[in-house]
Amino acid sequence: MQPPRGRMPAMRLALVVALATAEVKVETKPKPCKKFKCYGRKDPAPRSPYFAPRGTGACPEGASPHLAKCCAERDACATICGITEELCKKAFDECYVKECDEVDDFDEHEQCLKDGKIGSDWPWRGGCSWHSEEQKKACMCQGRKDAEERRRQTLSHIYKRYDGDVSKVDELLIKADTPSKFAQLVLRLAAKFPTLLSDRRPPPEPKKKASKPPPPPPEEEEVVEEEAVDDAVGEDDGEEDVIDLDAGEL
Repeated sequence: MQPPRGRMPAMRLALVVALATAEVKVETKPKPCKKFKCYGRKDPAPRSPYFAPRGTGACPEGASPHLAKCCAERDACATICGITEELCKKAFDECYVKECDEVDDFDEHEQCLKDGKIGSDWPWRGGCSWHSEEQKKACMCQGRKDAEERRRQTLSHIYKRYDGDVSKVDELLIKADTPSKFAQLVLRLAAKFPTLLSDRRPPPEPKKKASKPPPPPPEEEEVVEEEAVDDAVGEDDGEEDVIDLDAGEL
């Protein structure tokens, strides 16, 4: 049954008003975190060729245990000088999907995906402020030539550490010629060298204490036999030799 024609304009007007006053939720994309920058013709350069998490790298309490690897690598990602928070988030997303797919139990699989999605959507460890602090610790500002050499040293160290082909370093650096591109290269190398984001700098070898020279052997005491002493006493008791001063030249 259709409403009377006279009521149609009023209904349309009410619908327009309702749509106009309705609360429309528009999802806005969060602003990207600011990159670490240097000034005065200087570029960010990596402080260290090691990228393990500075803390424990543990997942937030209550998260699926199957996400342990992803949480640790998410923390380690922030220690790569020049990396953006968005790239670390993308790497975490790829990691948790892969790790959860390997879970056989259906309920654990679903929980793993759910926790991974939460970890991806929520600001990690406090969001941009935490990422910025990690970048300050991971980077130092150097002249462009020095920063370029620092990247070469870092990449060479990585390839030597994992017995890679060091001859590829110069070719890779031609493509990764900026701090941002170099950071992306390091992140990709984590797939080639699986422990790149977990290995820590080995502790320095303890200094060897200088060995003290052995003490000199004790001096042997001169033992005088009693007979020799008696003979000496006997000689003293005898007559002295007398030199005749009138006997001529000495």
